[in-house]
Amino acid sequence: MTYGWLFDPKLCIECRGCEAACKQWNGVQTFIHVRWRQVYERETAGYPSPAMQVLSLSCNHCEKPWCAMACPVKAIKRRPDGITYIDHDVCVGCRFCAKFCPYPPRPQFNAVKRKMEKCHMCYERIDQGLQPACASNCPTGALKWGKWEDISSQGEGMVEGFTDPKYTRPHIRFITQGW
Repeated sequence: MTYGWLFDPKLCIECRGCEAACKQWNGVQTFIHVRWRQVYERETAGYPSPAMQVLSLSCNHCEKPWCAMACPVKAIKRRPDGITYIDHDVCVGCRFCAKFCPYPPRPQFNAVKRKMEKCHMCYERIDQGLQPACASNCPTGALKWGKWEDISSQGEGMVEGFTDPKYTRPHIRFITQGW
């Protein structure tokens, strides 16, 4: 069994509760420009009918993670449940993983620790039967998490500007009806 994300941009109110929950639960340092989950706002249509799109994104825990393939020391590991994580005892901070990841937010360099960091889907919470902190803190249900077999048939595999999922098979789907 593997896990994945389901995001409905129409329900997102840009509160960034998902970002805050991720940072707090995982002890991600502040003021060093590292965010494992990020809410992105982008313009999808211009004048005369401007439109905005909001996406809450983190690591997609791809079936074919380019970040792991690019890592020269094999610091990025994949658990049997599909969750990818960085083994900080092995990571040398070379940043190759960030260069090869096609999705934002890519693995990010922590200049204080001199290591790469990324979402690990709160695997310690999952191992305790809980949801990742970001999904459990979303007040509108815009961000959901669950078994990939239940999520993979919902919505769309990509939105405008998202890298074609056929290459890495990311575990994220987007609800786009009614956009």
